[in-house]
Amino acid sequence: MKLKYLSILLLMFVAAVCQAAEKDYSICAVAGFHEGNQNRFLTDLAERVAAKNNLFGDEKCSAALKEGKAAGERFANPHLERRASDYEIIRSATLFSNMIYDSILSRVKLQQ
Repeated sequence: MKLKYLSILLLMFVAAVCQAAEKDYSICAVAGFHEGNQNRFLTDLAERVAAKNNLFGDEKCSAALKEGKAAGERFANPHLERRASDYEIIRSATLFSNMIYDSILSRVKLQQ
């Protein structure tokens, strides 16, 4: 009985470690999106976040950058049809930009 519970606990631990070991490349797609959308400020910030997390130079990050850039270009041109995968990238890019702008605005104090 103890062996069964120990095995289940070990299996849960291994699954958690494997999930934690996978890198999140969505910031690479966000950087690409803002580059394709020609927003240099947000592109630079997203690239800095990716660099701090040691994602640059990775094949998956490069692929996410390209996909994000294509999504940003389609987003900037209303005549181009969007793909289903674009909406997740747009959502991530919107969340990122909202976090950045909210952080900046939280430091701004208007004097009356």
